[in-house]
Amino acid sequence: MSSGIQSLLKTEKEAAEIVNEARKYRTTRLKSAKQDAQAEIDSYKKQKEEELKNYEKEHEGLNEKIDKEADAEVQKELTSIKSTFDKRKDAVVKLLVEATVKPTPTLHINAGN
Repeated sequence: MSSGIQSLLKTEKEAAEIVNEARKYRTTRLKSAKQDAQAEIDSYKKQKEEELKNYEKEHEGLNEKIDKEADAEVQKELTSIKSTFDKRKDAVVKLLVEATVKPTPTLHINAGN
């Protein structure tokens, strides 16, 4: 009978060792999988950062170019407005002086109702 118990104890001990080995293997595999995943994440992150740097380099002068074009357009509009002002200022001043000196009183369209 004691030999049966000894056999059971030996079998139980072997089973416990197998379970421990399986746990160690699982832990090792999980660590390895985490390291592999982190390496893949780092690689992907590095690739995307490189793509971003390349994109920024390609489009670096775009804002300056747009700003210069906008400034040129504003200057063109200001020149046009100034030109129109210079052409019409004498006529407007004359019209204002005549309206002030020689008023022509008229009833407002709502005054008669």
